[in-house]
Amino acid sequence: MAKQEIKKIKVSDLRLWSENPRDPIDPKSTDFDVIKRAIDENPSDWNLDKMVKEMGNHYDFSEIPTVVYLDGVPVVYDGNRRVAVLKYLQDKTLYSSLTGKLFPTTDGPKELRELQEIPCNVCEKDTALTNIERKHVSNGSWGTLQREYFLHRHRGQPKSLFLVLEEQTKLISTHPVLNQGFVKDEVLTEKNLKEIGFGMQGEKLVSNYDDDGQKKLLEQASALVEAKEITTRKNRGSLKQTLLGKYPESKKILTAFDSSKNVEVVDHEFTPVMRRTPRANGQEPVLFGKSLSLKAGDTNNLYRDISDLYYYYKNNKATLSTSFCALIRMSLRLIAESATTKKIADYVNSHFETAKKQLSADQKTTLATQETDTAAKLIKLLQVGAHKYTASANMEQTMAMSIIIGAMLEVSHSKTTRSKKKKA
Repeated sequence: MAKQEIKKIKVSDLRLWSENPRDPIDPKSTDFDVIKRAIDENPSDWNLDKMVKEMGNHYDFSEIPTVVYLDGVPVVYDGNRRVAVLKYLQDKTLYSSLTGKLFPTTDGPKELRELQEIPCNVCEKDTALTNIERKHVSNGSWGTLQREYFLHRHRGQPKSLFLVLEEQTKLISTHPVLNQGFVKDEVLTEKNLKEIGFGMQGEKLVSNYDDDGQKKLLEQASALVEAKEITTRKNRGSLKQTLLGKYPESKKILTAFDSSKNVEVVDHEFTPVMRRTPRANGQEPVLFGKSLSLKAGDTNNLYRDISDLYYYYKNNKATLSTSFCALIRMSLRLIAESATTKKIADYVNSHFETAKKQLSADQKTTLATQETDTAAKLIKLLQVGAHKYTASANMEQTMAMSIIIGAMLEVSHSKTTRSKKKKA
């Protein structure tokens, strides 16, 4: 019989599971790394905002965390979301870095802040994994991708094509509608992918297309599911035929996979697009339009600093002067300057139109409304932001500027941008 024991453990002693299938990251990651990622980079999987609402002002003891001691450290194998909220409230260093991102108040519910110990189900690793499998894998509370990760990493099953596709492209995580069993079993199958030019070579997914061809066809396949052209009741096993029916122009490039021809590893990494949120939810637009994934360097470091400055403004604007947002406007000029060795006008003129084409219709409307819809207008506003402090205190216009600048940075500094020298 599996040995399990209920023990009280200090919240400060508990460690979040870095290999949590909900969002596996580097095993060396700290609790701060896990929680920051959960809030800033993967909110849809962790859904901590929802957990905060469910917890309210008191901790629910009806579901207790499952804990395994690894090298003397109590690691939370199940119940990470609940423990993450407690840590967020009780760790002063962590809270000061992330303050305001979960709770609208400055300190959060008193009862949760003072709950220093919680009961946990302490057991061996195999018992914990069995319990997790029963709770999340068998009853379907995890998405297909999370189940595939768990079964491969913790149950020794071979890596599925679905998991390989995600690891190489981030396609499923950036298109959550794909994270369904029927998509894995009947849409993105080896047979269907071969018919549209993708195949396996060892443990790698490869294709007969270059990066642009890979991106186009995978995006179109994803769009078919998002638009409900493929559902559990419609076209579920007919990827190629449905794709050509919806996008007849793809016939010009689409070929069946041929391993004897030149192949390229599928390594186009998709990035999340900004989801439009109704104003009724009380959520403000996101600076730069969405979270950016930029190449390591000064521009990326500055992007993170500006994002932190914006979060500070957003969470403390009631106590700040109306001119504070001018600092954010000025920082937009600074990041544009950091992205080029030429004049800022040259950078804007070189990337504006390409970046604008990537924006949604709503974003383009925002640019037009705020007089930021041409390169010339943006250049003028950036110059004003550097020299006229009071004239820059227009947050709506600043947000519009950040959207197009974010799109330009993705053109010039995205992690997925291939240099011309590499393609030459």
